[in-house]
Amino acid sequence: MSLKSILGLWYRGLWGMWDTLFDTPEILPEIKAKSIGKTVEWREIYRYKFWNGKKKILYFWGIHGNEVGTVKLMNRWVNYLFQACPYDSEKVTVYVIPCLNLDGYEEAKKQRDYFHGGRKGKTNARNVDLNRNFPTYNWSKKSKLFVAGKRYEVSGGQKPASEPEISSLIDFIEKKEISRIYTFHSRWETVFSLNADKRVRRYSDLSGYRIFLMGHWHELSPEQKTGHSMIWGKEQERKIIEVELATRWSSEWKKNKLALIDSVSL
Repeated sequence: MSLKSILGLWYRGLWGMWDTLFDTPEILPEIKAKSIGKTVEWREIYRYKFWNGKKKILYFWGIHGNEVGTVKLMNRWVNYLFQACPYDSEKVTVYVIPCLNLDGYEEAKKQRDYFHGGRKGKTNARNVDLNRNFPTYNWSKKSKLFVAGKRYEVSGGQKPASEPEISSLIDFIEKKEISRIYTFHSRWETVFSLNADKRVRRYSDLSGYRIFLMGHWHELSPEQKTGHSMIWGKEQERKIIEVELATRWSSEWKKNKLALIDSVSL
């Protein structure tokens, strides 16, 4: 391992520990939540609702449970929406699902694995990558992840939407007729969509994250995109914007705050 790699590993590990100590937001107990379903291990998947307007927007986080920072960011977002309402509540309804992969998230918190990139908890309790389990034309039982030049095989489930987390999410989206969706990951530090270019540019401008260009998407191996949420969104004519945080453990609230506020605009 090169000196640069070793220094990077220690930097990320120490940064992760720092964030665990000082960036640990919790959702205010007075904010009411409702369940949209249960995980494999029978944890309730909660959603929060703000306002009752015609336009419906969904934010969901923690589809990969080891991306702990996304859940922290969503906790801050829920609290902000509750405490500071700068919007016309007659025009928009905002839904927030702070963590979809709760089983993986709890595993990641038990085994934080700071110095190896937080490998524990990425998949759900059946070892399925939830972001490969959407019912798309290219769904497959087996998929691939490419990380740091290495190829890893992951499960896409026994069939499309076989996992309770994904089936509950899709049922909720269809029942509420949600047309714009933001989903959060880490650690590419990018913003991307297959059908919402203007929203991508706005989020990029306000957050400082790079735009993941369409050319880069086409360069990815087909094995990396099987059963992917972005493809499902395009097939369903729902605008999905994927935001990738820069780190695995930090909420990056300062970076995302203005972009999130703007994302609610019509």
